[in-house]
Amino acid sequence: MALAHRLCRLPRLLPLAAAAAASKPYLPGNPSPALPPPLSSPSPPPPPPFPSLSRLFSTTPSSSSGDSSMVVVGSAESFTSIMSKVEAEKLPAVFYYTAVWCGPCRAMAPVISKLSSRYPKIPIYKVDIDMDGVGSKLSDLKIFSVPTFHFYYQGRKTGEVATIEVVEEYDREVARCLHVPSINVFDIDISEPSGCFLSC
Repeated sequence: MALAHRLCRLPRLLPLAAAAAASKPYLPGNPSPALPPPLSSPSPPPPPPFPSLSRLFSTTPSSSSGDSSMVVVGSAESFTSIMSKVEAEKLPAVFYYTAVWCGPCRAMAPVISKLSSRYPKIPIYKVDIDMDGVGSKLSDLKIFSVPTFHFYYQGRKTGEVATIEVVEEYDREVARCLHVPSINVFDIDISEPSGCFLSC
C-alpha cells in the first residue's frame, strides 16, 4: 500500500523536480545531475545552398591562365549544341569522353591538361558519359570504353583514339585529322590499364 501511495504522488512530484533542477545553477565541479542551462544564442544560419550542376560544370575554359583549350560540357543540351556547331561550321575539335568512376581517366588528367595547352587553338570538349541525357547518344557515337577521343575536322569525325596510351596517338591524330604540325611526344609515363569498358 505504501508503494502505491508513493507512485500516486509521483506525477505531482515530477514538475517540482524539474523546476528545482532548472533553478539550480550549473557549475563544472557540481556533481549534480542537472543539465547546463540552454544557451540563448540565435540558431546558426542555414548552410549555403549547393550550387547547381550547371554552375559546377560550365562551358567555360577550365584554365584561368587562358592557355588551355579544355571546355567542360555541363549538360546534354550544351553537348548537342556544341556538336551541332562543330559540324555546321566545320570547326576543328576534339571530344573527350570520360567518366568520374574511370581510374585511367583520372590518371590522364595531367596529360589531357598538357595536351590542351599544347594545342590551344583546338578545343577539347570534355564530356562525362554519365551526364543526364548523354548516355542515350553513346551507341550512336560508337563509344564503348572510356577514355575515348573523337577528332572532328571540316564538320565530320576524322579519327578516334580509345586507349589510355593516348599521348603518342593523340599527337599523331591531331596532326593527321586536324591538319596541324605534329609535335614530339612528351615525357609522361602512364602505367594504367588501357581503359574502362562500358556495358552497353
